[in-house]
Amino acid sequence: MSKITSTIWPIEPHTEAKHAILRKYLDAWLPIITQSYGRAIYIDGFAGPGEYIGGFDGSPIIAIKAALEHRAELKAEIVYLFVEADESRFNFLKQKLETLKLPPNLKYECILGKFDETILGLFRSLDEQKARLAPTFAFIDPFGFSGKPFHLIKRIMENPRCEVLITFMYEEINRFLSDPKLENIYDELFGTDKWRVIREEKIPDARRAKLLGLYKEQLEHDASIKFVRSFEMINKTNKTDYFLFFCTNSILGLKKMKEAMWKVDKMGAFQFSDATVNPNQSMLFELGPNFRQLKQIIAQQFKGKEISIDELENFILTQTPFRETHYKRQILGPMEKANPSEIKVKCSKKRRFGTFPNYCSIEFL
Repeated sequence: MSKITSTIWPIEPHTEAKHAILRKYLDAWLPIITQSYGRAIYIDGFAGPGEYIGGFDGSPIIAIKAALEHRAELKAEIVYLFVEADESRFNFLKQKLETLKLPPNLKYECILGKFDETILGLFRSLDEQKARLAPTFAFIDPFGFSGKPFHLIKRIMENPRCEVLITFMYEEINRFLSDPKLENIYDELFGTDKWRVIREEKIPDARRAKLLGLYKEQLEHDASIKFVRSFEMINKTNKTDYFLFFCTNSILGLKKMKEAMWKVDKMGAFQFSDATVNPNQSMLFELGPNFRQLKQIIAQQFKGKEISIDELENFILTQTPFRETHYKRQILGPMEKANPSEIKVKCSKKRRFGTFPNYCSIEFL
């Protein structure tokens, strides 16, 4: 992605895909959080002007509309914190937000400043008050790769019920990896200097896998985040531009984000490519999940074993690309109907053949 210097600019297909994931997830996150807590926070760390050329909404407006247009009545206080370092974009965003008519429970604050400095200031204030961050969704979507140090991601995720969606600018990170002047920035980005070994890797695919693996490992082990899911964005030249990393400690959050990501990529590869977008051509059919692959994964993992439905669903949700809606009718049903049957279903209560309630266990033959 070339550096953008204008106040607003045209939207690209992969950005629309990213925004579709964001909106779909916020549609799920907002009612869950606001039903249980009196306050929820949305942080947009690199908010931008809130609009693209042609009137397309930017992430701040998408986030507010997710609450304004929600079919559920959201009674809790929802606070939006929009941080933007570019003054012209900051002013544009402020003017755009002022045109919105918001109910009393929706509040926003625009801050002209850097994301890391702003959020560190917020945490200092909370520490002085001996308070914790309210349930928060932080969207960290910079153009480059500086200004989002790993220790700040870690600090956000130390608070209960907080989640982050991070744009990991792979193309730029990889391109400048060997620049000695940027070593401190890379140390901050990864929260370690282990990336320095990776820059010696000459095979592109191996280098890519190692960089992604290190960042994911840092999120899971150093920041102690339970669930980390990534989504690849590919540019018009069919090369990886960036990855979205979603981080949560809630299995329900993981479930809802996978649902959002499957909405954008209906095959479950967790990627979107500008190179395949053709607005003048409609799809004659819609590609879907590869259920044969899921069956192979399940059979390989559990052949000869007996597990509960809950255990099986948890495995599919946390250890595979598939959703929790992808296995009963599509996998277990045909396996039970096979002759001879490929599974034995054991239930503590009566059940209808071909259904698999949570009080059942499955033995894979």
